[in-house]
Amino acid sequence: MSKTQFARYNIGQVIRHRLYAMRGVIFDVDTSFGGMDTEPAANGRTPSLVYRLFAEDDEVPFVACIAEHDLEPDDSGEPVSHPGIGSLFDVGEAGSYRRRSQSMN
Repeated sequence: MSKTQFARYNIGQVIRHRLYAMRGVIFDVDTSFGGMDTEPAANGRTPSLVYRLFAEDDEVPFVACIAEHDLEPDDSGEPVSHPGIGSLFDVGEAGSYRRRSQSMN
């Protein structure tokens, strides 16, 4: 029997890595990496959802895939400067990101 797992974070939410100086905007949540699996992973942790995000660090923007347990909310209010954001999101008041109704590609 499988256990339903709910995403802790939302599409358009700004998050940061809990260990590294990296932050970004979530644009997808992937369950194919074992998010619905109830068996413990090799390291003893329960498998986690994986988030895809438009990310940035001190050097360069990039796309990242990061497990849920390695993320935490970013409440800094600072915008994320990634060139891909405009293709999927409109930037709202107070730096919020709303998914566009149509893609611009």
